[in-house]
Amino acid sequence: MAKKFNLREFQTTLSLQLQAAASRDNTGSRLGFRVGEVNWLVSLADTEEVIPVPPIVRVPGSRRWFRGVANIRGNLFAVSDFADFMGQGITPDHADCRLLIPHHDFGVNAALLVRSTLGLKNINHYQLRGEPAAHPWIARQYADDAGAGWCDMDFGQLLGDAEFLKVEAPFGN
Repeated sequence: MAKKFNLREFQTTLSLQLQAAASRDNTGSRLGFRVGEVNWLVSLADTEEVIPVPPIVRVPGSRRWFRGVANIRGNLFAVSDFADFMGQGITPDHADCRLLIPHHDFGVNAALLVRSTLGLKNINHYQLRGEPAAHPWIARQYADDAGAGWCDMDFGQLLGDAEFLKVEAPFGN
């Protein structure tokens, strides 16, 4: 005989779990990822999801770093090779590559092609560096315990950057 399912008990348990998750201090939690030879961090609140790279359709007349569009669950997303956009060369296709998708609150269907993800990182254990940022979408820079550098991304600045939005190739190229 099948086990009875108590919907009220399930809803109560789920509600308690959600409240507990919301009350945790996640301000130091960041998703680590690799772009070219640089370590990056992004706030979990700014990230919708990270997925394996689906088929991407090239768009004629676009810049090299604009890889094209991908159909993700019935929605088209503009895919940009973040390393190539940053001038670090084309991200080679391999199994570790991922698409980093900004939270839907940004109102854009964009996806960044990254070399790999590096898991969750706690910036409260990192040392803040006072160096000037090379780009407006670098919110802060850190060094981890081993001295490796990390750039903390400001997705809003990147998604609003005029150069990032200009995906068409210059006329005559």
